[in-house]
Amino acid sequence: MRLRASLALGGILASAVLLTACTSIPEVDLPDLAALGLDPVSCEDTVQMAGIAAEGAESQLECWAGSPESGYIVTAESILALLVDSTGGDDVSEALCWEDTLTDTEGSACRAVLVGSTEDGAVVSAVVALEDPSAVTGDLGDAPSDDEVAAAISGADIEVLVFSEPARLETQQ
Repeated sequence: MRLRASLALGGILASAVLLTACTSIPEVDLPDLAALGLDPVSCEDTVQMAGIAAEGAESQLECWAGSPESGYIVTAESILALLVDSTGGDDVSEALCWEDTLTDTEGSACRAVLVGSTEDGAVVSAVVALEDPSAVTGDLGDAPSDDEVAAAISGADIEVLVFSEPARLETQQ
């Protein structure tokens, strides 16, 4: 995805522009993430998502923030379930997203759903990012166990970008 590719570059979320075209796509309501312990925020008030904007009537974007005890990867999976349930779409995360990442400069997970077809449908995606990855990884050793990683990411501050864009933009690459 063009947005996801921009997000992955430059540490995680340097900047991105959601592109649009002239024909319509399915109406998609972005899910309410409050039940996951997240609060809606302005994307400009975030650390990782600031500078990202939606352009055009066919693209939507919302930002959320919080400190879920389940950690950012489990939260990404929960958001995926909400996306599938709310849109009736198909999980296309494996095809469109990068692998979950945790380093001292980046902690992110991406999930995506296709609603309709690749020609006239929409892709609804979520990017979940640690607000301060170095604070999370600072006390981890060189080869931390899964339990140590789970403890480190539990309750860490995260930011979530949920967006939709025309699916045809994904097939033009």
